[in-house]
Amino acid sequence: MRRSIRRFSLAACAVLLPLAALAGDPQPTEPEASSEAGAPSPDEPPRLPWQPGPLTAPIGDALAEIDLPEGYVFLDRPGTLELLRQTGNLTGESELATVASAGASNWFVIFEWDASGWVDDADHDKLDADALLASLMEGDRAANEERKRLGLPKLELVGWHEPPYYDAATNNLTWATEAKSEDGVTLNRLVKLLGRRGVMSATLVASPAELPAAQAEVDRLLAEYSFVSGNSYAEYLPGTDKAAGYGLGALVVGGVLAKTGLLAKFWKPIAAVAVAAFAGIQRLLGRKKAGAPTT
Repeated sequence: MRRSIRRFSLAACAVLLPLAALAGDPQPTEPEASSEAGAPSPDEPPRLPWQPGPLTAPIGDALAEIDLPEGYVFLDRPGTLELLRQTGNLTGESELATVASAGASNWFVIFEWDASGWVDDADHDKLDADALLASLMEGDRAANEERKRLGLPKLELVGWHEPPYYDAATNNLTWATEAKSEDGVTLNRLVKLLGRRGVMSATLVASPAELPAAQAEVDRLLAEYSFVSGNSYAEYLPGTDKAAGYGLGALVVGGVLAKTGLLAKFWKPIAAVAVAAFAGIQRLLGRKKAGAPTT
């Protein structure tokens, strides 16, 4: 049975991503050839290998899956890493998959896995929002040093948009933060989907104008997410399975690394960027160009 997911993760950037640049063929398309050489322009980003629904899309290796209806597209891990690189985001070992609308909408959802073990939720009523925010801000400073080293713009944590809270019925831990960059404001709303052997995170990236519609769509999609049999939170075997050794509060600020002070990669919000920065987001979504973008 699919587990009903009431909350989702959300990242919204104040930079507008014009719908005119996103409309067009929802199916993956071949790169446009240059008129002179019959090859893709070197100035254009690589096309991404989107897989159209309907399909049951695997997230990780026999870990989780999501049933996608027609009208949505899916990226595996290599495609997800390319998408993040093209949108100016940090990447690592955790990113597994992406889901996006195949229509005119301009949002996408990134799935990330942390195989830290089973997280004890006994501290669900003891979450200290102020203390957790202070830890995130420390991680923010370290992460911005990494962004600077990689030539990426600074992304500074402002505060909570929504403090952490836990839904014991679905084993979902949810919170939202606000950050700012040279491009505007980014809202990251995260849901941590607790499993038997670790935690799956999902982050939805959308423009503010599309936020209400994206919320409804993603809520419906995540209701079709499930851990593969044997991986759910309820199937944890005490004394046999690996335990993470920390609770929900530590999970907010980076899990096991919170206990060692290694904060460099805690704060890694996923930001959208201006269309002009990567030759049109419609190319990232594998669509034919429908019109010139405006900013």
